[in-house]
Amino acid sequence: MTGAWSKGKYKHYAYYRCMTRGCSQKSKSVARAKLEGGFEDILKRLQPSNRLLDLAIAMFKDAWNSRLELAQAERDEWQRQAEAADKSLLELIDRMVETKNATVIKAIESKIEKLEREKMLLVEKASEPLPNAGKFEECIELSLRFLSRPWDIYKNGSYAVRQTVLRLAFSDPLTYTPEGVYGTPKTTLPFKVLGGLSGKKCEMVLLERIEL
Repeated sequence: MTGAWSKGKYKHYAYYRCMTRGCSQKSKSVARAKLEGGFEDILKRLQPSNRLLDLAIAMFKDAWNSRLELAQAERDEWQRQAEAADKSLLELIDRMVETKNATVIKAIESKIEKLEREKMLLVEKASEPLPNAGKFEECIELSLRFLSRPWDIYKNGSYAVRQTVLRLAFSDPLTYTPEGVYGTPKTTLPFKVLGGLSGKKCEMVLLERIEL
């Protein structure tokens, strides 16, 4: 659709016109107010209720805490394996000291070298810092700000911001049908999740599960 102005008797009127070759609607016009008004309604419908947003925050927080627990469990396992590798190294060194067979000594040295590399890798993994538990709000703040009011951000944003909103909210471009209505919008995953939640009996969720 291409924007254009049509001159009336007393003033100019804004329209959108289809310029796609082969389209049955080519050269037909749609009033800007009708086209943009329908788009505004779609974006406003994407905005979740406060209760639904609280539920989403609780779900994100549960996922964040689960990730922290998994990271801690992985770190503990790497530490355990590093300690086991260190114990095996001592045993191999003892065996090498006790034997006088050159072939056996060479084989043990090869095992020690390999085990030392494995131990260094495990120690490096075990020393990696865990995600900061207090980082949740910082990481999710911008995302929630967008999810909670996509229309406001679009309405008050620059052209670049508006284009970003479109990419973040819709997985495919919106379509406008010959009947003068928008086709079913294909939203991105976050809005699909929120839409799925809104279609369920969210009122049954216990309020104590929503910890902000």
